Amino acid sequence: MAHAPQTGASDRQSADDGDGIKARRLATLHRNNEESNAFVRECIEAALIQLMETKPFESITVTDIAKRAGVSRNAYYRNYTSKEAILDGFLSAIFERINQSLLQYDPMTQTREAWLAMLVGVRSIAPQYRLILEAGQGARIREGMRASMNRSSERSQIGPRYAACYWAGALCEVIDQWVLNDMDAPDETLADIMTDLMLHGVATAERYHTGCQAA
Repeated sequence: MAHAPQTGASDRQSADDGDGIKARRLATLHRNNEESNAFVRECIEAALIQLMETKPFESITVTDIAKRAGVSRNAYYRNYTSKEAILDGFLSAIFERINQSLLQYDPMTQTREAWLAMLVGVRSIAPQYRLILEAGQGARIREGMRASMNRSSERSQIGPRYAACYWAGALCEVIDQWVLNDMDAPDETLADIMTDLMLHGVATAERYHTGCQAA
C-alpha cells in the first residue's frame, strides 16, 4: 500500500529558512539605510560649516546647503528641520568625541590631564568652533555642554541642574575666549590655570585678581 510523502517537516523547515533569509535581508537593508542616512547627515553638517566660512549664518538657505552637500531638499528635510538643528547635530558629535577622551581620567585626581585632553579635542575643531561663535550661536555650544555634563537620572533635581549650568558656563567661557584669541595660551599653561581654579576655587581670587573690588 502506497504511503503519502512526509512533507510537513520539510515544508516547515523551508518556511523557517525563508523567514530567516527575509529577516537577514531586512536587517541588512535597515543597516544600509542607517549608514546612508549617517553619511547624508555628515555631508549636510560639513556643507553648512563650509558655507559659514563665506556667508553669514542667517543668509544661508536650505537650497545652499543641499547643493553644497550634494543631496536633495527631501533628503535634507528627512534629517533636519533647521540650520540650528544641523549645528546641534554637529556639536553633539563633537561633545561625544571629547567626552570619550575624558572618561579615562578621574576629574578629582587627574584634573590637569583631563583639561589637556579637552584642549587637544578643541584644537582639532577650532576653526569650526570659531565659526559657530562668530555666527552668534555660542548659546548652542553652552546648551550642548550642559546637556553632555548632566546625563544622570538626577539631572532634573535642583543641585545637579544648577551645577551643570555652572560648569558648562565656566568651561565654555574659557574655551570661547581661548579660541577667539587664536589659542594664545599654550595648552599646558591653560591646563595649569584651570586645574588651580577648579581645585582651589575662591582661594585663587587674590592670585588671579578675580575677587569683587570697589571701583
